[in-house]
Amino acid sequence: MSQDDNNLSKLLKQWRDIEPASNFEASVRRRIRRAQTGPPARVPVVEQWLRRWLWNPALGLAAAVVVSAVIGASAGIHTALRQPAGPGEMQFMSAGTLAGGYARLALEGTR
Repeated sequence: MSQDDNNLSKLLKQWRDIEPASNFEASVRRRIRRAQTGPPARVPVVEQWLRRWLWNPALGLAAAVVVSAVIGASAGIHTALRQPAGPGEMQFMSAGTLAGGYARLALEGTR
C-alpha cells in the first residue's frame, strides 16, 4: 500500500487548482442584479385562467372538442339556412345505395 500512497501523493502534488474566470464575480453580481430588478410583470386574468385550465390535458382536449362542435354546428346551420334542400339532396339515401339499405333495415327494426 505504501507504493499506492506514494503514487497518490505524486499525483496530488501535480494537481492544479481550478481558477475561475477573471470576470466571474462580476458576472455573478450582474446576474443577481438582473434577478432582483423588481416584481414580476402582471399577467392578465384571462391568460392566468387559460394557463390553469388548459394546461391539464383532459380539460384542454374537452375544450377543443367543445369549440370544434360549436364551430361545426354553426357552420352546418349557416349552410342549411342559405341553401334549401332540393329533391336531389337525399339521393344518397335511395333504396339502391348502402346508406339507403341501412336506413330501411333500421326502420324495419323499429316496427
